[in-house]
Amino acid sequence: MNRRWLHGLVTLVLGVGLGGCAFSTPFKGPGYARGIGVTLPGEGPVVVALSRANLKPGSAGRALFWEHTSRVNATLDSQSGLVGYSLRRTLDGATGWTMTVWRDEEALRAFMRSEVHRTAITSATVSLNTATFARFTRPRASVPPTWDDALVILERDGYSYR
Repeated sequence: MNRRWLHGLVTLVLGVGLGGCAFSTPFKGPGYARGIGVTLPGEGPVVVALSRANLKPGSAGRALFWEHTSRVNATLDSQSGLVGYSLRRTLDGATGWTMTVWRDEEALRAFMRSEVHRTAITSATVSLNTATFARFTRPRASVPPTWDDALVILERDGYSYR
């Protein structure tokens, strides 16, 4: 058997198989403690924001997107009103998801207006094929949502750009 052909077949099989595999970070944040739940003062539901970014092929665009994602991620713990967050991505880096949970809509909007978030949105947009967003409220006692639940909500209720 031709080694080049075999290498190509293995690369194809791994690429197709791993492209659909995803991993996520554990849910964490300044307003959440594992085993306790939401620790931020207040009552009533919290706001959950979800996003999915399907990225264009090519390593340069994907690298730019993930660089901006890392910058935003580095500021999350200092964002006022943040309960917690989790990130998810496919192994090949073609798709990424975010889940953030906020004390209220006002805290989420303040984060969206932050310099690091605005810069990420404007700079990384060139890397996107599509972006999908969803937002909903959830009782504090049921934080965090599972990724399985989040993915269903994105499919069912999400709105897409591009």
